[in-house]
Amino acid sequence: MPKIQYDKESKIISIKVSNKKSVDSDVQDNVVVDYDKNNNITNIDIMDIDFNEFKDNKIYFEEIIKEKVKVGSCGKNSR
Repeated sequence: MPKIQYDKESKIISIKVSNKKSVDSDVQDNVVVDYDKNNNITNIDIMDIDFNEFKDNKIYFEEIIKEKVKVGSCGKNSR
């Protein structure tokens, strides 16, 4: 199960999908997606998000990530 954390000071949500080492990243707007050597997502950072937004949407984030991990669509080539 992915681990979701929020850093109030930096206003960043980190969603750790895997313990594998990140070797590549994609950045788009305020989102950074890290990939392992097999192009699978290891971590997602969403920057500049208010704590109340995070709190109100935490279950939504968990469900989206859980579904992606379950169906195996976390690879870079599956986008």
